[in-house]
Formats: sequence, C-alpha cells, structure tokens
Amino acid sequence: MLRLLLVTLALLIVSSTVAQEIYRGIVVDSASLNNLPDVHISVKNLNRGTTTNTSGSFLISAKVTDTLIFSAIGYHSVELPLMFEEDALFILLRENTLLLSEITIRASRLYPNKIEERTKTAPKTLDKISGFVSPFDYFWRLEREKRKLSRVIEENNRTQTFRQVITDPDVKEIMMEDYEVDEDRYYQIIEQFNLTHAAVHYFTDPDAIMEALHTFFTNQVSEK
Repeated sequence: MLRLLLVTLALLIVSSTVAQEIYRGIVVDSASLNNLPDVHISVKNLNRGTTTNTSGSFLISAKVTDTLIFSAIGYHSVELPLMFEEDALFILLRENTLLLSEITIRASRLYPNKIEERTKTAPKTLDKISGFVSPFDYFWRLEREKRKLSRVIEENNRTQTFRQVITDPDVKEIMMEDYEVDEDRYYQIIEQFNLTHAAVHYFTDPDAIMEALHTFFTNQVSEK
C-alpha cells in the first residue's frame, strides 16, 4: 500500500512538472507594430510574472490551463488563455486613448524606396537528419529552448516589411492626403487594420500592403 502511495505521489509530481511550459513572445503596439518594452505579464490568480525587455520580448513559465495578463501604462490590458496557443506568442496591445492621446512613431523613410534588410539571425538548430541520428541531443533542454527562441525571432522577421511600410512617414502622408483624414483618424483606421488583417502582417511585397491599406481606408472613409 505504501509503495502504491509513493508511486502515485511521484506520478503527480512528474505530471505537475511536465504541465509547466516555457512561453516566449513579442508584445507590440497594435497601430505602429513597434515592440513594447516594460509590458507587465502575469499569470492570472498567481503571484508570478515578468516584463518585456527593451525589444518587447518576454519569457514566462506557465501551464497550458493558465491565462496570461498583459498590461502597460497607456494600453488596454489583454487576457490570453494559453489553451491551444503556441509556445511562441505575438501579442498586440491597443492604445488606451483615455490615458495616452498620442502615438510616437520613430521610423526612417522606407516607402516607396527599397525595404531595408533588418533580419535577425535565429539560433542554429539541428537538422532532421542530425535529430534522427542523435535524438537525445535533439531533445536536450538547451536545444529545445533554441528552437522556441528561433520561432519568436522568425515571427518578428516575418512582419518586418509590414512594420516598415506602416511606420513610414511617407505612407502616413499619402493616406491622410488621399482620404482627407486627420492624424487621430488615421491612427484609428491603422489600428483597426492591424487588428483585423493579420494575414497582411506577413506580406513581403510593399505594393500589396499598400493595396490592402487603400482598400481598407476606402471602406472606412465611405462608411463614415
């Protein structure tokens, strides 16, 4: 009987340990897609949390049944249940205009000029053949962490063209002039576009991004 209790206790401990996952991610402004530093991330109903670093990245340990809370001064808080979520997260925080009336955008002139290359290099991981030959090394904790980090970096890189077009001051000037909207209205429409057109975030063609923007602005202005 004692042996059975010990085995059961050991299984419960192992199960509890396995349930813990390391979640990595990037938090960005929903309008400008600029990375947000100093965003507080906490596990709901638990006294555990972290903050994003200067590049908007974070790392936190949680269970798949937990809910993460993202909060920052001047932004609406977001609650994200982790069930069915990937371990690499891409979070958009929406500005709270009651607290912060302006968005400051820092960007160089990029559109319609050539998009600058800013791709970061992901950590080197083992290929499939090496993983098959040496499964122990492949599933070693350090290697797993590298793969998770590489997914976060890839997510950041995949959106870089979109970010550069959206934050280009020439684009802002063109859209405000073409659709006769003031700066506040411009950012409102951009924010809605970012929140409702996730697929466009991964476009690599600036012209395709601009076409999608024009279509959305046309619809928004005509509905007003």
